Amino acid sequence: MLVEMIREIRSAEEQAEETKRSAYLEARRMVQEAELKAAEVYQQFVAAAEAEARQVVAAGEQDGQGLVAPIQQRAAEEIEKIVAAARSKQEAAITMVMERIVKSYGHS
Repeated sequence: MLVEMIREIRSAEEQAEETKRSAYLEARRMVQEAELKAAEVYQQFVAAAEAEARQVVAAGEQDGQGLVAPIQQRAAEEIEKIVAAARSKQEAAITMVMERIVKSYGHS
């Protein structure tokens, strides 16, 4: 009877060890699955954040172009006005210089 009880205790201990090993292996498997899932979710969030960042940058560039275009147009118009004013005064300036040169040398 004592021998039988010892066998039962040993059998229960072996079962407990096997259950413990199985639980440990299952826990490791679950942790690995969770790590893989976390890495996958992280990559998805990174990809989504990068896509959103690209959209924000593109929208900012479009807004910037919308602000820059009228300024560039006004600058081009001002340049044209200045160039036109300079051209209109160019002939008068050339004539005045020529008159001074001729008068200062006394040649006509």
